[in-house]
Amino acid sequence: MQSVKIGKLLRQLTVLISRNFQLIWNQKLTLGSLILQAPLMVLVIKLVGEPDCFTSNLINIGSRTVLFIVCAMASFMGLLNSYREICKDREIIFREASVGVSLLATVLSKAITLLVEAVQAGILTAGFVEIIHIPQNHLLLDTNVEIFITIFLLMAASSAMGLLVSASLKSSEAAVLLVLVLIIGQVVFSGVMFSMTGALT
Repeated sequence: MQSVKIGKLLRQLTVLISRNFQLIWNQKLTLGSLILQAPLMVLVIKLVGEPDCFTSNLINIGSRTVLFIVCAMASFMGLLNSYREICKDREIIFREASVGVSLLATVLSKAITLLVEAVQAGILTAGFVEIIHIPQNHLLLDTNVEIFITIFLLMAASSAMGLLVSASLKSSEAAVLLVLVLIIGQVVFSGVMFSMTGALT
């Protein structure tokens, strides 16, 4: 009985993932956003990053700024990719659930589809290490690989947060407001742009 349920879940998951990718392909605005996000972020790094900020002085404020920019970009991209994924299809999801489509399969299909962010993380990493001279002080893997893994995991965590926001609210408009609060909180509490004083210290 358990194997039957797992088989049904996997079949639903396969169909839903295929449908999600088809929807992305058909929605040119969404597709264009996914394609252009990472190159635009690389351009921002090119404009504001100091190539020698790590090699000239490892504790230079410039290196902190560049790291903050890369982390903020990855986090924002993850949130923006996912914050509408569930709430925009809320009625469809509940209608499908009423005829036997698993909610677990629906949420997993959204999460798996967002793994396309691995490509975005790869582009962002490639641009970052090409523009900024990174010291090769790796721990386990090549430094560039470790940077890619870090950026991808950050994007994946932010996407998970975005899915949680999307599942918690009924409309995309409400989700936008909460996403803005999360973004502002990340910028303020990062400790890079503003000094942490008072009750925050």
